[in-house]
Amino acid sequence: MSTIALAFLRNRGDVLFQQSATATDTPHWTVHTTDVGANEQPLTAARRAVTTDIGVDVNAVSLAYAGEPLSASTVAGEQTAYPFMFDTTTRSTTTSNPTEWCPPTEMLTRETPPWLWEAYQAVAPTSASIAADEEHGSAELSIRALSALRDTAAVADEMAAVHATARSLVNARPTMAVVSNRINRVLSEAPSTPREVHDRATEAIDAAGTADRRAAQNVIEHLSGTVLTLSRSGTVIDALIRAGHPTMVTESRPACEGVTTAEKLVRAGIDVTVTTDAAAAMHIGNGAVDAVLVGADTILPNGDVVNKVGTRSLMLAAADASIPRYVVSAQDKIAPELEFYQEDGDREDLYTGPESLTVSNPLFDRTSSELLSGVITETGLLTQRDIEMVAAQHRSNATWDEH
Repeated sequence: MSTIALAFLRNRGDVLFQQSATATDTPHWTVHTTDVGANEQPLTAARRAVTTDIGVDVNAVSLAYAGEPLSASTVAGEQTAYPFMFDTTTRSTTTSNPTEWCPPTEMLTRETPPWLWEAYQAVAPTSASIAADEEHGSAELSIRALSALRDTAAVADEMAAVHATARSLVNARPTMAVVSNRINRVLSEAPSTPREVHDRATEAIDAAGTADRRAAQNVIEHLSGTVLTLSRSGTVIDALIRAGHPTMVTESRPACEGVTTAEKLVRAGIDVTVTTDAAAAMHIGNGAVDAVLVGADTILPNGDVVNKVGTRSLMLAAADASIPRYVVSAQDKIAPELEFYQEDGDREDLYTGPESLTVSNPLFDRTSSELLSGVITETGLLTQRDIEMVAAQHRSNATWDEH
């Protein structure tokens, strides 16, 4: 039995479909498929298909998930298909085949290979994969959660199945307010049928991307000179690329996601300096930094910000130096309640030696609103009253599960 690789390419909840036709087959929609060579790994073939056949920039693509192989009946006979999901930051391709970006649930209504939906489900986001994800920020995970809700609603016969998935997604990342807020809004606005939930979740995915882009644009006017940031926030990266200012990024240990941010900024043409977490306050004190900009994991109703550990230290040093200190975020990251849920990383991230050390590896810290120059969202700079009103709306949206 021959082997093929299926390359699902995802951008903001949509996947890339392409039209296919053969002498023995009517035109149908599928994802890019490539033969796996005799001495080739399926993942290697899939990567080759994405970058060479589809023509997506290698720097704009990352592997999201590799699924278990399945049997696929094709014009070449019965084949073993290895599905892979790739995320891309661009929708630009060079393939000559007719293509279209659309929700993967279109597989259920278009003319597609009968096994395509099964292959997609093998690499689609789930509550389990969202709970286990340690690489992506809360905004990206919220889009994956909305995608999982959309996918369930597309095949559910009753709302009970949709509600069960929604609860599972909310519980997957209880500390990420944006995940629960976006799921709750969909259920509060589309409570009647699975089809309504599907359509509203699809709209919510588009709205989430628009909110992040507008927030990034709104922060630009508040920045000048060299900007210091930490960790990895898609909205911060977007803002810094748009602004074009020299940027300093702390490495953000122990996962060092700040280094990934620095690499993305450099590829976009930004002048970037990477420094250690411990040296950030020194650089601020020496006058090497003109503004501090960070994202947010959660914004509490009183205006305090929960973010990657080290944020509070940066804001304390920046306040002492009297330089601007901003948080940029979509309003959906405003929590409905005041609780701060601390998460800890693995002991092994800090110490793997033989001694009986007590290890403290907090992932987040809480920064008082008094240390901030402001919180900037898709609607601009928020007042404390604005934050309280948004939090109240999020509380109201959560009541769908009380009925």
